[in-house]
Amino acid sequence: MENVFGYLEFNPSTEFTLIIKKMKIKIFSLLLLSIFIGCNFKSKEQQSIDEKIKKALIQNNVPSLSIGLIKNGKIELVKGFGFVSRTDSSKVNENSIFQIASQSKMFTGIIANNLIQEGRLNLNTPITEYLPKEAIKRSKKTLEKIKLRNLLTHTSGIPSDACSVYRERIEGEAWLKGYPKDRIITDLNQLKLEFEPNSKFQYSNSGYAIVGFICEYASGLMYEELLKKYITDKYHLDNTVVDLSNEQKSILVTPYKKSEREIQTKASDMGMATPASAIFSNVTDLTNILSKQILAYRKKEIQNPLYLTLNTSKMDEGLEYGFGLIKETKGKTIKYGHGGDADGFACEYFFNPTENTGIVVLTSSGGRWVGQLANEILESIN
Repeated sequence: MENVFGYLEFNPSTEFTLIIKKMKIKIFSLLLLSIFIGCNFKSKEQQSIDEKIKKALIQNNVPSLSIGLIKNGKIELVKGFGFVSRTDSSKVNENSIFQIASQSKMFTGIIANNLIQEGRLNLNTPITEYLPKEAIKRSKKTLEKIKLRNLLTHTSGIPSDACSVYRERIEGEAWLKGYPKDRIITDLNQLKLEFEPNSKFQYSNSGYAIVGFICEYASGLMYEELLKKYITDKYHLDNTVVDLSNEQKSILVTPYKKSEREIQTKASDMGMATPASAIFSNVTDLTNILSKQILAYRKKEIQNPLYLTLNTSKMDEGLEYGFGLIKETKGKTIKYGHGGDADGFACEYFFNPTENTGIVVLTSSGGRWVGQLANEILESIN
């Protein structure tokens, strides 16, 4: 509409609408720009990590790796690299399954924590109270010196190879003979200590095999049932198991000797020693429980079963061992973690609660390179 002077009449509502539209366009443009910059940064960071991993796999002649990465408390990356085996071109992905070797101890620590909180176990009770009579016929005087706390913190004096499965297996070779209950009972009756309980730290695979046996006896459940009740079902870790289903076997990667990486080996059947050495899992499951564990540590939820370092023993300067988790105080901030390396499979799992970051690496052949790679990647995002 024109006024009497022949000019466009001023309409406040129209003018305001035009201004708002222009502001919206500018804001939308800024949002697009920020998203582009963020994605560009993320893609560059991702590209750098991918390059590190691919280079490490080539340098170390390893066919398979999976990685999970947490940044700012959120799962940033869950990804597989390489192939299921040297003869199978199927690509490794976030669902591919590996055996996690000594990382199994962390899950056994979580199970023990649950049973302690339920009053079924007590840290200061001699372990003879939690073992069947037939297991301590000849060794009661020796074993009654040991408390559950000693087993969980590797201060029991029990040799790492006290369980015959560890004496008989060849390093780097798969163990396929199992380890039945009657064998662990025989081994317990013949057990001799290397030092007085609680006098020093010494890592013991057999100690954690015995923890698993104690958890079974105290709860009335088999270890695989305990794993399902306190881990698989509780945290929705569907591929963290003792025994693989046929479907899970189809996505199990093939392990290779770390001493001769062209030579194929197999997953081990560790029987009653599984709580120390032989759980199966994948990077999706481990990253999921890692994210929950980081949160428990940031909130200092000491009653949370995932909080495994309320009770620790001194391993070395700046290192303490809890219930399947190591606390490191050497650097500027406190880090926690564990890992495993056996029979071709290897695992690294550690996190920094202060930085709200964490990493999981699973591979089909072990060696020091795995821990070095994991640490390098974690440091790069802190």
